[in-house]
Amino acid sequence: MKEKILVVDDEKIARVTLTQILRLEGYTVHSVESGEMALEALRQESFDLVIVDLQMPGISGLDVLRNTVREFPGVRFIILTAYGSMDTAIEALRSHAYDYLLKPASPQQILDTVNRVLSEPARLWQTDKASSAATSVHTRPIAMELPGGAELNWNRRVIVWKNQTILLTPTELRLFEVLCETPGRVVSHSELIYRIQGYQLEAEEAARILRPVLSRLRNKLSIIPGGEEWIKTTRGAGYMIDTVLGDNN
Repeated sequence: MKEKILVVDDEKIARVTLTQILRLEGYTVHSVESGEMALEALRQESFDLVIVDLQMPGISGLDVLRNTVREFPGVRFIILTAYGSMDTAIEALRSHAYDYLLKPASPQQILDTVNRVLSEPARLWQTDKASSAATSVHTRPIAMELPGGAELNWNRRVIVWKNQTILLTPTELRLFEVLCETPGRVVSHSELIYRIQGYQLEAEEAARILRPVLSRLRNKLSIIPGGEEWIKTTRGAGYMIDTVLGDNN
């Protein structure tokens, strides 16, 4: 018998579409439109998997996840959201989600993820204080000169080039900082995630979370001539920053 899945999404079209995809695959599916209804459904029935939207009115997807971990530790979770970022992905994983998918996800991506997650043994979660970020405190100059006449101001989280100001998110700044600390060395995806967020992930999952962050950062840097080339990709290994940047650190 196929496993039972609970779909939680406040958007009707997304909820109905996902339900149909899973039912066509043979799964037993129950769908609800809010976090409150999800918690009630979980208290009344047994589910093997919950697929929940991250941002909903009232009780959010993360709140549903956190409550479920405490009350029903054997239930697997997949977060499905249109509001993805590295920070929300890490938060979902810290809250013990099994996986994280960005909308719009193709039917095949959804089914592949569902099949893989359901094939895993259920995890018994324990509070892990070691997952808190372990960032070192070190002295650094307030400003750092960059190629092309640009300057990075660490305190303001901005790169100034001519009359343009590039605002970096805290995650983008920390990523840039970690790479600058070891110029010319490839930093693995897993190491980057750990040094940015203090969370240990397998290489494939870490790489998947980092890709959109690097894409946005490179897009911001592209207004500076050659800026999009500062961070190099070593396929399957990680990222490194051009040595010329580190010489100014």
